[in-house]
Amino acid sequence: MKNIIFIRFKNSKVGGAETYLTRLLDCIKNSEILSSGNYNQKNIIKIPKFLPSFVKFLYFLFCYERFYKNNKNNIYFSLDRVIHCDIYRAGDGVHKEWLEIKNDTIFKKIKSVFNPINFIYLTIEKKLFYNAKKIIANSNMIKDSIIKYYKIDSDKIEVIYNGIQINKINKQEEKKLLCDYLKLDSKKTIILFVGSGYERKGLKEALITLSNVQNDNFHFIAIGKEKRINRYKNLANSLNLKDKISFLGARDDVDRFYKGSDIFLFPTIYEPCSNATLEAASYQNAIITTKSNGAGELFDSEYILQSSDDTKAIAILDRLISDKKTLEKYQMLCFDAIQNLDLQSHTKKILNVIEKI
Repeated sequence: MKNIIFIRFKNSKVGGAETYLTRLLDCIKNSEILSSGNYNQKNIIKIPKFLPSFVKFLYFLFCYERFYKNNKNNIYFSLDRVIHCDIYRAGDGVHKEWLEIKNDTIFKKIKSVFNPINFIYLTIEKKLFYNAKKIIANSNMIKDSIIKYYKIDSDKIEVIYNGIQINKINKQEEKKLLCDYLKLDSKKTIILFVGSGYERKGLKEALITLSNVQNDNFHFIAIGKEKRINRYKNLANSLNLKDKISFLGARDDVDRFYKGSDIFLFPTIYEPCSNATLEAASYQNAIITTKSNGAGELFDSEYILQSSDDTKAIAILDRLISDKKTLEKYQMLCFDAIQNLDLQSHTKKILNVIEKI
């Protein structure tokens, strides 16, 4: 097999795509990374730090395309939008669709027009989908979007959900450990939210939902990087949730919280296939998310919300908090739903796509 070069604009020790890439490299021999980062790789494109972000991306794109042109005896597997590659994994979704969802007001639409990165992404995205020999979508939602917006032949697109580590734990013991760590009553239902960039991930809607839940025997934990975290803390205070919420920011021990929580609440506005959702399920959490999260396709539609502000979430949470048997039943259904997403099976599917090139 030819050498495989994975393309990633930014590559660091944190982030869903970075975690995915690191795991994939561990499973596939004869592979390297080409990126602007300096974490665990051989091929580095050094970008001047003083440049604006969109210029940094254009510089990276220029350097990559030159590298591609001069080193064609490789298989190029890109996780970022580039003009040419053999395989593109559309882990970031379809930018054209995201802009339609995000720009729901005239002000946002005008602002979007003057953001150069949007024009750049849309221009490259169109060429990329046509030029790539194979496209990997990480959910049927994304496959349908690519076909809808760019009229790509469905045979060119393979749906391969994210690969994750399947975990076996004693849920009760792990919950007690977490509650002891946070000094919480283990009899409370622990509801978890994990995601950086709270606006897109739906934290505001999650807080409003929780403020309307009748059974208040719960504690909510929000984890993830957010520049405007005080805005959400103030919202929680105004909703009388201050004593029922822990804002813990970015963490490097998220597994501890997946293990000890009962419910994963993730009313995201747009998520191609949330790794956090799949990992929460692997630790036996009951999943409540939206149909705008590709990962939601794997779980019982009864618990999938039509939108981030779907009031159905209130009744679902009341039922799961009040009825332990229903909660435990759905937790195991979610756990069972991700059993075929183990890393070995995922890598085998990826290799099958590579072998077709």
